[in-house]
Amino acid sequence: MEPDDRSLPLRERKRLRTRRALADAALRLFTEHGFDRTTVEQLVDEAEVSRSTFFRVFATKEAAAVEAETELWANYLAALDERPPNGPVLDHLRDALIAGAEALPPDWDSRYIATRRLALTAPALLGEIDYRRSGIEQEVVARLIGATGPDPADLRPRILAELTTTCWSVAARHWVAGDGAGGRGALITGIHNAFDAVPGALQLTVPEPHGSTSESV
Repeated sequence: MEPDDRSLPLRERKRLRTRRALADAALRLFTEHGFDRTTVEQLVDEAEVSRSTFFRVFATKEAAAVEAETELWANYLAALDERPPNGPVLDHLRDALIAGAEALPPDWDSRYIATRRLALTAPALLGEIDYRRSGIEQEVVARLIGATGPDPADLRPRILAELTTTCWSVAARHWVAGDGAGGRGALITGIHNAFDAVPGALQLTVPEPHGSTSESV
């Protein structure tokens, strides 16, 4: 959801504007001064809100820093909820992920790239990102179990949920390393390429070294 979406109630638009102002201030100050050296007090002063307002919106500094990541996964879950599973599950997850990425606002690209670069300087942010992705995977698993039938011994929903975030990681890492060259279209292409590589990756084998033998000696 966007703060300027006129279909939303005024209170919701105000809430979203406050959240965006805090997230933007956090990303700017963390990038300029470092994550560890920036305090919550500095953030709320920059965004011109109270400390209590900050903690109503974000539980921690880390959460404010990785808002761009949070936006992606929120869109992904929303896309899953909008389209019931039909056919191969991995294709369904890929399509929902791409739909979620396509629905992000134009300025998300630069914010996400800045977030990922910031995370490389602060281990706490990498931990926050991993924590959030794990939570998203659990939510996806719950949705898949609801659609395919409850079977605690069935590992496939967990594998597919984690495989989807792995494909995202591969595509996004390459895109960020190239400074987002090609824009959102290049990122979407990278996601397609990552998923397309999965079947071949599962069949990948390493030939035995020349002259090796399986006979016992």
